[in-house]
Amino acid sequence: IESVHAKRKGDVKSAEITDDQHQQILELAKCPNIRERFIASIAPSIYGMWHVKTAIALSILGGERKIAAGKHRIRGDINTLIVGDPGLAKSQFLKYIEQTAPRAVYTTGKGASAVGLTAAVTRDEHGQWCLEGGAMVLADDGICLIDEFDKMNDQDRTSLHEAMEQQTISISKAGIVASLQARCAVVAVANPTEGRYDPQRTFAQNVNLSDPILSRFDMLCVLRDESDAVQDERLADHVVCSHIRSHPEATGDARNIRPKLEQKASHVQPIDQDLLRSYIVYARQKVHPKIQDIDKEKLANFYKDIRAEAFSSGGAPMTARHIESIIRLAEAHAKIELRQHVTSRDLDNAIGVMLESFIQSQKHQVSEELRKKFRRYIAQATPLADQFALLLEKLFKDRTERIRLSRAVYDGDLSQVAVKMSDVVQQIEQNDIDLEEAHSFMRTSRFSNNYRLEGETIYRIS
Repeated sequence: IESVHAKRKGDVKSAEITDDQHQQILELAKCPNIRERFIASIAPSIYGMWHVKTAIALSILGGERKIAAGKHRIRGDINTLIVGDPGLAKSQFLKYIEQTAPRAVYTTGKGASAVGLTAAVTRDEHGQWCLEGGAMVLADDGICLIDEFDKMNDQDRTSLHEAMEQQTISISKAGIVASLQARCAVVAVANPTEGRYDPQRTFAQNVNLSDPILSRFDMLCVLRDESDAVQDERLADHVVCSHIRSHPEATGDARNIRPKLEQKASHVQPIDQDLLRSYIVYARQKVHPKIQDIDKEKLANFYKDIRAEAFSSGGAPMTARHIESIIRLAEAHAKIELRQHVTSRDLDNAIGVMLESFIQSQKHQVSEELRKKFRRYIAQATPLADQFALLLEKLFKDRTERIRLSRAVYDGDLSQVAVKMSDVVQQIEQNDIDLEEAHSFMRTSRFSNNYRLEGETIYRIS
């Protein structure tokens, strides 16, 4: 082939950012809520699922590769496993990553074999043996997306062990002995063995995956399809507005239509998708956070506590790999804000993400106890306003459910559901939330946009 200029598709190193984009990116990084905006911009057409969007955002950015003494290489890529009930947009998340990440290779578990994912030895047109790279080799310096991960054969999954941790693929076939680079993050999606995820069973019982492969994933996300009147109404509103906006013949008014939730002032505005792609390329190219003043004692204590729980309660295995995972997650959080150093806030966020991942893999009864036990770590990672908002959401959800079960006919009017102030104060004390902070939150626009206070009773604004 004769050419004047050749460009490799999806090559992050050769991607160029214009001066205007560079200025926009630096301005965007100065936003005080850039982390929330960045995560909200991941698959904006999919409603909710904050934990999954956080995991995908961190996987796209990744941590830092390191070479330890003795030439031991420590991977910087973050692997994520998403497990959940049917119809919760798991495959849509993968398709979104394929379109957004600078380099991504998509494959399905049923349509991919071990050699298709790693490398194959074939004969060329001259009859000579030659080596062909699979999906993970082609995704080098990018992301490998595997759908229907549970449908793969055990032998094919075993071939991923080396590629997911050492990030190399060793071949010794037909007289060819070689080692190929596979420095890519893996985002895999799987369905539970019984079709739907059963919260009364452990993660290992719900998913037919071995401990060696599970320990190679930095984050586990469990999606459960639960009935919630408020969330279902918001989801329906979000989907209808998305369909109206996306119609090929939509007029100007139709394209600007927004769900009720997005019309409120407290809603986090997502970043434009073209700017988001440039932001990701810039962060991967230019930002290399260093770990210097990290709180080693806090990390050691957290690992000690969570490992003790993992052995006593089952759930996902916690190994020494997860110490490295927390460091990688802290580096990825620093990359979101384009910082060249990791702060204590990044470590708190990384521990919060890891803890949420571990709690989701537990049985329902165990997970509630773990949330209480590890409350101090969750509190450090979550702003007090968010903690109080979640507490109110839970109280209203429980109250709505009690009304629905007690009445023969439930009219579904959410604005008539009331929560007493004494119940709120009791929950605040149980969760160790500062009462003064709770009072100050109730004076903010975020509270007044969603709730109204009448005497000693709180009502939801529908």
